Amino acid sequence: VDETCALPATKISRVEVHAAAMPFSKETPSNPLATMKAGERQWCDVGIFKNNTALVSQFYLLPKGKQSISKIGNADVPDYSLLKKQDLVPGTGYRFRVAAINGCGIGPFSKISEFKTCIPGFPGAPSAVRISKNVEGIHLSWEPPTSPSGNILEYSAYLAIRTAQIQDNPSQLVFMRIYCGLKTSCIVTAGQLANAHIDYTSRPAIVFRISAKNEKGYGPATQVRWLQGNNKKAPL
Repeated sequence: VDETCALPATKISRVEVHAAAMPFSKETPSNPLATMKAGERQWCDVGIFKNNTALVSQFYLLPKGKQSISKIGNADVPDYSLLKKQDLVPGTGYRFRVAAINGCGIGPFSKISEFKTCIPGFPGAPSAVRISKNVEGIHLSWEPPTSPSGNILEYSAYLAIRTAQIQDNPSQLVFMRIYCGLKTSCIVTAGQLANAHIDYTSRPAIVFRISAKNEKGYGPATQVRWLQGNNKKAPL
């Protein structure tokens, strides 16, 4: 998290649906959005919430020809009971954004965040990643997945590194594994950090990925950005 701020009590969340997105699992359920043109993107409402957390398992399908079902003026609440629901697909990436609502209407949406659902049987992504400096470099720690789906056999941590490929295509990061083991923490040495790629897509940051493995294999990774130019210890 780059910054924290006070949030109003009511928020609306939307998920972006991409017609070309396909689940990684072999079993592909029927897709009600198949009528969308390839490459076409459309934002669908997830719901309206009065707290700062929500379990997202589905979203609402938009009526044909509609770009949004949320009314802007006076923050009118849509009647979701009239709309069809679409469950999230396992092993699929989704993009989310959130906006706050008050008596004047819906404010600007947050930056887009990307998440990937687990394939059944695979572990979830590690959580609560923390980074702090020490004499050797930095100390990287995390919490086990909330849904391990069995025993965790090992964790892997990766660091985005500088390569000629990134210079040609800055959006395509290249990662090097810097840790593999059962511990939920590791030391990233100064030598490893010297090869780190600095991501300038928003604020300058070094990018890490951490994933867990169980009997079935590795699950989705948690990606965090360690902001540069700040000497304070900070949770991500």
